[in-house]
Amino acid sequence: MLEVNNLSKNYTDEFGYTVNLLKDISFKVSAGNICSILAPSGSGKSSLLKIIAGLESQSSGEISKASNGPVIYFPSEPSSFPWLNVTDNILFGITNAKSVDVMQLSKIVGLEGYETHFPHNKSLGFRFRIVLARSLAHKPSIIVIDEPFNKMDELTKDELYQLIREINSTTKTSFLFATTNISEALFLSDNIYLMKRSPGEIIGSVEVNLPKQRGLSVFSSQDFIQLRSKIEHSFKTIDSQRLFNISI
Repeated sequence: MLEVNNLSKNYTDEFGYTVNLLKDISFKVSAGNICSILAPSGSGKSSLLKIIAGLESQSSGEISKASNGPVIYFPSEPSSFPWLNVTDNILFGITNAKSVDVMQLSKIVGLEGYETHFPHNKSLGFRFRIVLARSLAHKPSIIVIDEPFNKMDELTKDELYQLIREINSTTKTSFLFATTNISEALFLSDNIYLMKRSPGEIIGSVEVNLPKQRGLSVFSSQDFIQLRSKIEHSFKTIDSQRLFNISI
């Protein structure tokens, strides 16, 4: 389990003014769950994930986790190394390569048979699968993923949405996503935390009572549509936010 308690982040801008980026953020990701931070652009989602992963520091507040495994940060654009093949990309940063079953990881992420291929000029979806396998190789307590689907076509997105749900089901790996897309958050998540901006602050949460095994047909289900409307309403009640930079 990952727990964030009263986390705030302030910084001084180029003109010397103090900017309150994040304010008293509190939430938790239960072991084996997928959660999303759903918020408009500019709300501090990326900074929040980087703080959780230890890449940035908070001004106040605490982060705790029950597992000894690392928190893996997954950037918005998958970062594979074109001069390394798939196997070496997966093993990058691993101190004990013999402890990693590359063939099994390749199979889990849908790269079986591509272990000797190089990712140069490969699609974003291909590189996403590489980084996902590399993340799993570290035996993480949680993987935090920062809006990775924005530049992908719809078919690739749908494939990767289902892949994440399958991996979570089979490996019990916990995930935390940052997204501006309501439908994306609903399909991926067990719980969604809604965050406003200026400053970034949690304004509510939604438990996603949809089947654990979700096909693409769930997008047109009545339960899905009702949850999406509930989330839209939550953002609309904040006058300064409306649905600014939130997509459906």
